[in-house]
Amino acid sequence: MFALLFGLLFMVGPVLAVEVRWDQQELDITGGYEFLREGDRTLSVDQVRHPLMADQWQALEGKPNFGYLRDAVWYRLDLEVLTQGDIRRYFEVSYPLLDRVELYHFADGLPVFKALTGDNLPHGERPVDVRTFVFPLLLDHEKEHILYLRVQTSGAHQLPARLWKPETFYSANEKDMMWRAMFYGMLLIMAASTLYLTFTIRERSFLYFFGVQIFLMVIMTGLHGVAFQYLFPRLPRVHELLILTSVPLGTMLFSLFSIEFLNLRTRLRWGFQLLRLMAALTFVAFLGGFFLSYDLSTRISVMLAAMSCLSILTVGLALLHKGDRSARHFVVAWVALLVGVVSHILGLSAVLPETWQIPYAVEIGSVSASLLLYFAMGDRFHTERSARIEEQHARIEAMQARELAESRVMEAARHHGLTGLPNRVALEECLQQHLGVAARPGKSLALVLLHLRGFDDINKTLGHENADAILTEMAGRMDTLVKAQPGHLLIENQASRVFAVAHVEGVTFACVFRPPCKDDMAPLMGALAEGVRQPVAFRGLSVDLGLVGGCSFYPDDSPDVPTLLRHAFIAFDRADAEADHMAVFTADLNPYSERRLTLMTHLRMALDSDDLTLSFQPQLSVSTGRVSGFEALLRWQHPDHGFVPPDEFIPMAEQTGLIRPVTAWVLEKSLAFCRELEQVGFKVGVSVNISAVNLRETSFVDIVREALERHQVAADRLVLEVTETATMVDPKAALQCLRALNEAGIRLSIDDFGTGYSSLSYIRKLPVHEIKIDRSFVMEMSSNRGDATIVRATINMCHDLGYDVVAEGVENQDTCDLLSSMGCDIAQGYHLSRPIPRADVIDWLRTYYQESGQQPFPARVQSH
Repeated sequence: MFALLFGLLFMVGPVLAVEVRWDQQELDITGGYEFLREGDRTLSVDQVRHPLMADQWQALEGKPNFGYLRDAVWYRLDLEVLTQGDIRRYFEVSYPLLDRVELYHFADGLPVFKALTGDNLPHGERPVDVRTFVFPLLLDHEKEHILYLRVQTSGAHQLPARLWKPETFYSANEKDMMWRAMFYGMLLIMAASTLYLTFTIRERSFLYFFGVQIFLMVIMTGLHGVAFQYLFPRLPRVHELLILTSVPLGTMLFSLFSIEFLNLRTRLRWGFQLLRLMAALTFVAFLGGFFLSYDLSTRISVMLAAMSCLSILTVGLALLHKGDRSARHFVVAWVALLVGVVSHILGLSAVLPETWQIPYAVEIGSVSASLLLYFAMGDRFHTERSARIEEQHARIEAMQARELAESRVMEAARHHGLTGLPNRVALEECLQQHLGVAARPGKSLALVLLHLRGFDDINKTLGHENADAILTEMAGRMDTLVKAQPGHLLIENQASRVFAVAHVEGVTFACVFRPPCKDDMAPLMGALAEGVRQPVAFRGLSVDLGLVGGCSFYPDDSPDVPTLLRHAFIAFDRADAEADHMAVFTADLNPYSERRLTLMTHLRMALDSDDLTLSFQPQLSVSTGRVSGFEALLRWQHPDHGFVPPDEFIPMAEQTGLIRPVTAWVLEKSLAFCRELEQVGFKVGVSVNISAVNLRETSFVDIVREALERHQVAADRLVLEVTETATMVDPKAALQCLRALNEAGIRLSIDDFGTGYSSLSYIRKLPVHEIKIDRSFVMEMSSNRGDATIVRATINMCHDLGYDVVAEGVENQDTCDLLSSMGCDIAQGYHLSRPIPRADVIDWLRTYYQESGQQPFPARVQSH
């Protein structure tokens, strides 16, 4: 393209005069020129006409086109008029970007007309007010007419010239302006549409394309001289800056548009880097237009424009080769623009034949490229929009699937997976909704928990699958029974789900009522129990299930939903004690409290800080009256709660495992006490209560042995008391532990005999030495013949089995006498002595023996 633009050949030959006839409407001057380059000197018209300069003129064939030439060039053109009379003609130089054009008209050697114009002079100084350089001529056929033109420019030096009849020129000029206005209008309309889309779609490629369209129009109006004529005719410098800056800026925007339109960041990385570099260079060229000279700036702009065009075309072809749909439209549009530019250049160079399309090749190429790119962007937008719609549909489908999954999860979170009944979460929400109504005066809310008993036997007998089927049938039966009762509340009320029963956990169900009064709940719960306990017919079997139930009320004894549920659970835990296995919560049923939760923490702290104490209750020989030993009794004086009885904190210690360190602490203190008594002359034994937890402790025997050795106390002076119930928790482990203790020489005692559930056959296997009759039989034996008979029988039986007998709860002398007559070995109770603090035991012993006149009783020895 640039070889065609700048590489014209000059041929020297004979110069022929341009013939001018009357009937010529227009004459394209393609030859007949002679030229003279000024070089470093400036010549006047008189100097170039001087005969001495004749040999320096050179003939020029074709239209003058010297490319970028800084020197001024003189042209001489001979006109031969072949028509009689005067002829008026317009001499037009149609290239409007010449800095300075001087025209001198000589007729028969005499000056007829001269004019000075150029695009660096105000437009108003032109001989004819049109966008190109037009000079009026008056030609006479009888005279010899010569035109001298001096042309100097910083840009491309070319001189396309024509002779026009004035009326033909104006007609052609109006037609030309009409065509150009049409092209400008089309570009403006497309630019406005693109701008609208830019604000609507908010895509960067549309913004760049809008800039490309605007600057294409700016470039064409500047190159054609239209902008200079109509926008700023008095500001030639502004027109010059417009020419210098619009080309690089338009090229930069086209590079940026190509990057965005072709999505080069992801599709062609090297193309993205290349066009970004070209955009940066053309931006620098745009800034250079304000500071560099005209010829240097235009050369740089044209060179970068050529490089950018080649780069854009290369990138487009590379993507086209990869099968990119957008690149196909882009390359076609870009080729259309390049064809228009090249056609215009070749037309100016007379390479292409003169047709009406050639002068408008740039406009046609620009509009065609804009239309094609506009359609391409529409196609791309449609494609991307379709892809986004498909993606959105896929996202919606995924969202719907997720919502369905979430609804199923929510369904599962609110319903039991087997029975389909509302679960505990749904129950709590239902209760929360009804609390407001129940809080009104005279209103209450009753929560009933129903727990199936014996279901584990069904699982083991019929298998889980059959058990699940029975459980599902029972759940449906409960729901039907509850709905038949007055005052019931629906836990779930939906179109396809109406339930009055919730499946709380395992085989525990719940229902809610709003009874007129609390007393109405007992018969209502009885009716429910009667219905649920009816046998279930399953595969030819009649399956009976037990049922326990608990009820709690809001707001009478439960201020909120969690407390209401907790109290209902506590009630049905205690329901076994009721005749119909249905219990209503009352405060005295509740063994759980905040006090209970904090006591265990405080008990551990009391152990660490040694804040527990021991009291010792004497055990006296019934036959001699001497002190045979002491029972160690643990005492806890809490700083906030005062005295905490062992019956309260020992069971909690057993549940939490804290009983191990408690027993170890009591054992240490008791043996230290026993050693202290021995040092002052009282050689008596000490009894320590142990738990079922201790019997399951593998290291317990070693702990006891080490404690005996550490305090240097004989093993037979230690009595470990264990209840019947404790030995039955884990009979095998208990028997193994007791045998090991017996082998170590430690005496063993069965405490609270007669109140547990063990059998004599099992007790006979235990290596125990004494039996302690529970105080409940001893305390009233003097007035209750039945209790006396039981105690006598127990003493006789134990003696026959070889056990010593200790009677607890001796409260009066009559009881002592009866025990003596029955042959009881040892007595213990308040009549003999209350528990004595450790610090007072020695004084009590001394006082006791002084008053009784007896000597201290020797230590007990193992009887068998």
